[in-house]
Amino acid sequence: MNNTRHAARPLTLGRNGRTPRTLRNRLASAPMERNYGTADGHITEQYIDYLVTRARAGLGLVTTEATYVRADGKGRTHQLGLHTDAVIPGLRRLTGALHAEGALAAVELNHGGRTAQTAVSGHKNVAPSPVPCEVAGGEVPRELTTSECHELVASYAAAARRAVAAGFDVINIHGAHGYLIHQFMSPISNHRTDEFAAPEHFLNLVIDAVRDAAPDAIIGMRVSVLEGPADGISAEFQVAIMAKAHLEQLDFLDLSAGSYDAGEWIVQPGEWEPGLLRDYAAAYRRFGLPLGMAGRLNTPAVIEEVLGDGVCDFVSLARAIHADPGFAGGVLRGEVYRPCIACNVCIDTLGQGQVTCTVNPAVGRSRVPLPTPAVRPGARITVVGAGPAGLTAARELALAGARVTVFDDGARPGGQFALAEQMKSTPDFHRFTDWAAAENDRLGIELRLGCRINTRDAGALARETGADAVVLATGGTRPGADFPGADLPGVMDVRDWLADHPEVNESGDVPEAVTIWGADSVAMSLADTLADRGTAVLLVGPQHVLAPESGRRAKILAVPRLEQNPRVRIRLGATIEEYDGGRIRISGPARDGSGADEWLDAPGSLLVSRSVLPLDASIPVADREADLTRAAGVPVVFAGTVADPAPAIASNAVKSGHDAAQRIAAALAAEAAGGAEPDRPGIPTDSELSMNGAAS
Repeated sequence: MNNTRHAARPLTLGRNGRTPRTLRNRLASAPMERNYGTADGHITEQYIDYLVTRARAGLGLVTTEATYVRADGKGRTHQLGLHTDAVIPGLRRLTGALHAEGALAAVELNHGGRTAQTAVSGHKNVAPSPVPCEVAGGEVPRELTTSECHELVASYAAAARRAVAAGFDVINIHGAHGYLIHQFMSPISNHRTDEFAAPEHFLNLVIDAVRDAAPDAIIGMRVSVLEGPADGISAEFQVAIMAKAHLEQLDFLDLSAGSYDAGEWIVQPGEWEPGLLRDYAAAYRRFGLPLGMAGRLNTPAVIEEVLGDGVCDFVSLARAIHADPGFAGGVLRGEVYRPCIACNVCIDTLGQGQVTCTVNPAVGRSRVPLPTPAVRPGARITVVGAGPAGLTAARELALAGARVTVFDDGARPGGQFALAEQMKSTPDFHRFTDWAAAENDRLGIELRLGCRINTRDAGALARETGADAVVLATGGTRPGADFPGADLPGVMDVRDWLADHPEVNESGDVPEAVTIWGADSVAMSLADTLADRGTAVLLVGPQHVLAPESGRRAKILAVPRLEQNPRVRIRLGATIEEYDGGRIRISGPARDGSGADEWLDAPGSLLVSRSVLPLDASIPVADREADLTRAAGVPVVFAGTVADPAPAIASNAVKSGHDAAQRIAAALAAEAAGGAEPDRPGIPTDSELSMNGAAS
C-alpha cells in the first residue's frame, strides 16, 4: 500500500516537445513581493538567503517575486527587476544556489501599469487607458499608444531572455491582481477601441513573445479567477478570456484571485475558509494544463485535500512559508512548524519597506538572520510575562540551551494576544498560542501562571529564581480613563471585559448594547465582533480613523462592516469629557474648550480601550537595563511593549522578544568566554547584533 503524501509526489512540467522539468514535490513558493532587493532592482544576499532557506526546507519550486520587465513598471521601492542585463549575474547566483538545494527556480514577469506610481519608479506610469488606481496612489496613467503596446510586449520578451540567461527553469507570466496584463483584460481599466480593446489580445502577444524568447523554458501564467469588484472581470468572463488565450504555448496555469480594487481576494483575511479557490479551479480543468493554486492553503490537511481530490496539481504557498520555511516539512513529513495566523502584517508592511511577519521575527529586517548564540551549559533564565514577547524570548533562549522559567499573573499564556483569538477577524490567532504551548513542552520551558512578580527588584527576583539572567516582558502600562465618572460601575478596560467573556465570538452571551471608548485595533475588533452578533455599539475615539496602527489589509473587512451596520454609531476625533452612568459628554479632540460639547446616550457598559504605553521615555531603556543589571549582578533586559515606543501590536512584541533573547544569550556567551566581569555582565545593544549581512 502506497502511503506517500500527495504533496510529496514529483510533478513533471513541459509539453509540445519542450525539455521537461520535474519538481521533486507539489510545493511551490508563490511570487510574494518582499522589498528585499536594491533600489535599482538587483538581488541582495538577504534575499538569496531567504529563498535558499526555503529551498533547503524542501520546496519543489522556488519563485522570486513579481519582477518588473521595464523600469516604468516598478511598483515597489526595492522590487526585483529583469529590466536590464546588469541584474543577470546576481540572479545566476540565486538560481545556482537554489539548484544546489534540489529546487527548481522560477521568476514571475510583471509590469505594474496603472498600479505603478511615478514617486516609486521615477517614470510616468502607463496603462491601457487613463484610469487611476486609487488604492496604489491614484496617479492618472498615460494611455499607451498602439505602437507602445507592442514595445511593452517586446520588454516582456527581453526579460524572458534574461531569465533564461540567469538560469531560471520556469517563467511565470503575471496575468492577475490588477497589473498590466490584467488591466488589458478588465472592463474597469481597458476602454480602448483599437486592436487592444479585445481583452485577450495583449495577453496573447506577450505569451507568444515570451515563448519565442524562451523556447525551451517551462512557461506558465498566473490568473485571477475573478477580479473582485462587481464591474470587473467575473469568474465566468475570466474563463472565457482564457479560452481565447494561446494556451498551447504554456505549460501550466497558476490560479489566484483579486485585484488592487479587491485586495481581500489577493491576500485573504483569516476569517475566510482555507482553500477557498477550490470551487473556481474546476472550470480550468477543461484546458488540459497542470494547475497550481493559491488561497488560504495554510495547513498540511487542506493541502493534502486539494491535491488528493485533484483540485490542482501543485500549490502556491506564500504566507505559510514566510511565517516558517519549516511549513514544507510539516506538509511533506508531518514535522512541527510555526503557523501563519493570517494577520496580514506581511502585505501591510509592503508599502512601508521590507515585508516582515508577526510570528517570524527573523524575516524582513534588512539583514541575513543571525542565529541566537548558544548559552553556557546549565544557564538558568527567568522570563516575566507570557505574552508574545515573553514566549518568544523563552523559546529562543531554550533553543540556545538555557533552562527557562516563565512567570505570568494570568490564567493562561498569550497575554493580550490570547484575547485576540476571540475576535471575528482574527480566528487563526489561536494557532500561535497553541504552537507556543507545544514548544514550551517540547523544549522543557517551565510555565508558572497566576504569579505576581515584583519586577522592580530584579536582583531579588534573580536570587529567588536562581536565574543567571532576567527578561522583563510584562507589557506596557494601561492608561486609566481620565474623565469624571470613570470610576462608576460598568466602566472597565476592554481587556478585562474580554477576559471575563472568553466565548464572545462563539456561543457566549453578548450584551444588548455596549459603549466603547477608544478606536484602536482592539476597540475595532471588539466592536466588529459584538456587532456581528447583534449588539448595538457606540464607538467613540480620539483617533481620526479606525485602528490607525493597523494596516489596510488587516481591517479590510471589519471597517466596512462597522461603517455599514445600522446598529453601530461611530464618532471619531472625539474625546469623552464626562460619564454619568448612561450618557457621555464628548468634545473635539483638542480638549482645550474648542468645539461644542455634546451629550450622547451611552447604553450598556462603558469599555475603555486605550493602547498600552511603554516606560517613561525620560529615562532611556538602555540606562534602565544597565541600572538593573548592575543591581542584580546578572543581565536584565526588557522586551515587548514595556520598553518599546513602537505601536503595541503583536508583531513588534515578537520581534522585541527575539532581540532580547539574542542580547541575553550574547551576554552569557561573553561571560562564559571571560568577556565580562561576573558582577557587571555586559549586554550587547540591538545595533551591535544587527550589523550582519546588511542588504547592499
